[in-house]
Amino acid sequence: MTMCKSNVKTSELASNFIDRGDYIELVRPIGTIRMIQKGMAQNAMNWHEAMDYAKNLNLGGFTDWHVPTIEELKAIYKIQKICGIDKSDDAWFWSLSPSKGDPESASFIGFFKGKNSHGSKNENCGCVRCCR
Repeated sequence: MTMCKSNVKTSELASNFIDRGDYIELVRPIGTIRMIQKGMAQNAMNWHEAMDYAKNLNLGGFTDWHVPTIEELKAIYKIQKICGIDKSDDAWFWSLSPSKGDPESASFIGFFKGKNSHGSKNENCGCVRCCR
């Protein structure tokens, strides 16, 4: 899997996005990310619900959205202000990635400070922002 890293300078990133309303299109993909959901699901949900949400998401006529891996979430966190992604001061976002050593929990990132953590896949403790 390609890691979501970019050698592009921050000043160059601002011209790398097209605001499509509900999602951001990346002119030059960052790793595997081509599009990012601009908003987020309105309610906290458990990991399983986040997977279902992504499976049923239809934005811009695209239906192949997914819950980001932890690497993709880190990349989205780094560029969120530049590309106009809505920021929630208290939102934790689920990742597709399981926590190390515990298949019943998954990793997530708090977009308020970029902190990584993990939680039980059955707890309603995270939001979801999909990418494709």
